[in-house]
Amino acid sequence: MRKKRLFYLALALIAVCIFTGVISAQTNRGKQISVWIGWSELLPVYQKAAADFQAQTGTKVEVLAFPLREFERKLAVSIPAGNAPDIFVTSEYIIPQYIAAGYIALPPKNVQEFIEKSFDPYTLKINTFNGKIYGVPQIGIARVLYWNKDLFAEAGLSGPPKNWDELVEYARKLTVYNEKGEPVRTGICLRKFGGGSGVTEKFQIFLASAGGDILKQTPDGKWRAAYNDEAGRATLKLYIDLIHKYKVDSFDTKQDTEAFALGHTAMYVREFWPVPYFKKNAPGLNFGTTLIPGRVEGKSGTVYSTESAFVPKSSKNAKIAWEFIMFLNKEEYVKMFFEDIGWPVPRIDIDFSDVFAREPAYAVANERPEGYKYSTYPPLTAADEIWTKLGERLEAAFRDASLVDNPEGIKKVLDDAAKETDEILKEHGLY
Repeated sequence: MRKKRLFYLALALIAVCIFTGVISAQTNRGKQISVWIGWSELLPVYQKAAADFQAQTGTKVEVLAFPLREFERKLAVSIPAGNAPDIFVTSEYIIPQYIAAGYIALPPKNVQEFIEKSFDPYTLKINTFNGKIYGVPQIGIARVLYWNKDLFAEAGLSGPPKNWDELVEYARKLTVYNEKGEPVRTGICLRKFGGGSGVTEKFQIFLASAGGDILKQTPDGKWRAAYNDEAGRATLKLYIDLIHKYKVDSFDTKQDTEAFALGHTAMYVREFWPVPYFKKNAPGLNFGTTLIPGRVEGKSGTVYSTESAFVPKSSKNAKIAWEFIMFLNKEEYVKMFFEDIGWPVPRIDIDFSDVFAREPAYAVANERPEGYKYSTYPPLTAADEIWTKLGERLEAAFRDASLVDNPEGIKKVLDDAAKETDEILKEHGLY
């Protein structure tokens, strides 16, 4: 009799769930929400989740991807005008200006509870603004060093560099020169140009591995430029030495991911999205990933940043928007983000061991040795402007061969840039 009662109770619960789903689908049927993202490579996951969501709820989800800088410009125009999409995905250094202006909605209680229990404390910390979390983290990215195992073996090197001295030494051994002494295969490819804040971010990676920061907070809660210190000067010197003194990098060879995929460079720094790119476009590439080598072995760091899904207050379909965000956070789509696209999701409630087993290059994503510095973007309205303006100055400095063995010149570059950074902070009342 007891088993029969349990059986009928289970049937009743199933009926309630089906009825609730039907009611939800009927309520949402014919409606449409919009999603904007700034990373086109993420589209396949969003599109699959959108199709599944429409099949279950009747709501159409239009997902649009734009080049990153265009995406950021579209946000700057549409959010204040009240024409923003129902959901947009952006980083912790872009969103503060919109939160401060009162344009971003707080998640409902069930979403807040999900965020608090599902993501690692570090991710939550850097996404907390005035004590509140406004978005659901979608990806958490730590930058790592890629190295070509075949080129290393060819040069007699058995593993990746563990410190800056080895980085320089290995890069010199790995570089191939033409008869004019110019590199035709570089030992390392640094981010040297490209516009926006990306140049500063890649500089920040090596700065973190030297123990430095772009900004530091003062005891009164304000901020100041911090990169014009000993760590910053050492980082700029590293770039100048690699590009001009030892000529193990070049402006005239192929750059970045394409260069690494083609074997035109032996090392470079990037997030994890190149892993599936290489599997598709360079299936024979024999590569590894490793933590960024420190200026001194045993002390290092990298840049860690996140992208989160936000709902603006202007959304007329906020309830459905939050439902789709929660739908997107199912394990199926989370693992697609990581394994298929190369964007790790910083969830602590999901076991990724199967992903690591299938792709060992991802394993370093979870390596956080004691003392490894995670440099982040501070949640400041001025952050993007500071990173962009500093990037422009760094681009010019990287091309300046007169900075070789010129500590005073390097100091002047960074001191002048720091003055501009501090002026920006003052304009925003943050200095």
